[in-house]
Amino acid sequence: MPDLPDLPDLPDFMHADNEQIWLLIAVCLAMIFTIQAVEESVEGAWPHLRRTSGMAMPERRAQPFWGIVALLVLPGAVLSVLILAVIAWQELPRNDTMVLGGVLLGAGWLVFLLSSVDALRVRRLFTAAGPAAPFALALILIVADLLLLIAFLDIRPSVDAVRDALPTLT
Repeated sequence: MPDLPDLPDLPDFMHADNEQIWLLIAVCLAMIFTIQAVEESVEGAWPHLRRTSGMAMPERRAQPFWGIVALLVLPGAVLSVLILAVIAWQELPRNDTMVLGGVLLGAGWLVFLLSSVDALRVRRLFTAAGPAAPFALALILIVADLLLLIAFLDIRPSVDAVRDALPTLT
């Protein structure tokens, strides 16, 4: 049997060992499902926003807050994608503001998706709480969005750095 020639080392284009890139991919995929859930929530296909006459009084009072929660998830998700992209690109370390904002956003994001998809039948718990549950979730998401905005403003690259990285913009 003839010896096979040694293959040259292929460059690691995907940076398969970089956990930031894989986290960025996971967040982008989760954002696709979130956009669908937010769209259904805001447009009214979401069960919390259907026919208010058939809803109990606490559920009726909570209805506007669920729309606010849906809209507060998106800025945090976009900021987390931007932060992860900059960290992966410039190989920056994570700081406490990013981690705390990410944890708060992740918790709020998960509760929003669980209540909107109702895969684990937890929607009844949230509707029984009335407007308190979506209001508390909205406050958590506001804090998460602010922390992620502060974190992004700390690490944002200059316009010249972005232009140098993307030669088609020059």
